[in-house]
Order: sequence, then C-alpha cells, then structure tokens
Amino acid sequence: MKTITRSVIHALLLLTLFPALAFANGGDQRVLGQDYLINLSKSPFTPIAGVKTAMTVSFVDIKTGNLIKDDLLVTVRIAKGRGSMAYIYEQKSIPVRGGVLDVAYTFAEPGIHEVFFDFAYASDPTKMYQPPDFMMDIQPQQKSPVTHVVTALMLGMILGGVVTYSWTRVKANPEVSI
Repeated sequence: MKTITRSVIHALLLLTLFPALAFANGGDQRVLGQDYLINLSKSPFTPIAGVKTAMTVSFVDIKTGNLIKDDLLVTVRIAKGRGSMAYIYEQKSIPVRGGVLDVAYTFAEPGIHEVFFDFAYASDPTKMYQPPDFMMDIQPQQKSPVTHVVTALMLGMILGGVVTYSWTRVKANPEVSI
C-alpha cells in the first residue's frame, strides 16, 4: 500500500505539470545543401490560433559549425496550406546580425502552415538562399479556459483526497508510513 500511495502522489504531481509543458518551446532544423543549417525554435511548441508564437531562427555555417557572423537580410513568409504560394504574411529584408533572428507571429486560423526563412548576405543581397520550409500544424484555440480550471480543481480534489486518506491512516496506525 505504501508504494501505491507514493506512486499515485507522484503521478498526480506530474499531471499538474502538463499545462505548463504545453507552452514549452521546441525546435526543428533544415539543411540547405551542405553549407547551411537553419534552426527554428518556437514557443509554444505547438502553435495555437490566436496565440502569439515566438520564433527564434538561427543560421549556422555547417563548415565552421558556428552561427553566421556576417550580416544577413532575411525574408520571412508564411503560407496557409501545403504548397500554397499565397502568403498570408511576408516581411522582406529583415537585418540580422550574429546569425539569430527573433520574430513573433499570431496565426489567425488553425491548420497546416508553411513558414519560409530565405536569406542573403548583406554584402551580396542579390544571391538569395532558400532553405526548405518549416511546416507547422496550428491548433485551434480551446473553447473555454473553464476547462483548465475544472481540470485543475478535479486534480486538486483527487490529490487532497489521497493525501487526507494517507494522513488519516498514518495517524490511526503510526507504524504505517507513506
């Protein structure tokens, strides 16, 4: 019984972390030829329609293994759907120093979106590098935040019940430990 109660308490504590994990950041990578690696880190990891998605893009020179130190000009384009050339967002010639670009975007609708980060060296803006796109599956917004409150209350009641039950068993029978 001791192990079961402890396991239940640990499981309930882990469940309380899941809402926080939904907004953790995560990343993806694309390779352009044998020269460049483009890293995309976004938060939340799974973008939600109507919620601002923060994206950090780093441009790495594979040969040196370091961020591109030269100044870049980056074009960010977002298209809804696969293979769509109708862009719902486009910002051209964003200056990037040190190989890292921070950009935020709020996706209006759920569904598949393609995000492109084309770049050129500022010293030669006519030669544009076009790495493969990043696919994002934008999730619909929750219908109501009440769902999270109800879930938290239910978990709190369950956890409270387990702790109370364990505490009363220990008080009634001192040789039993949790």
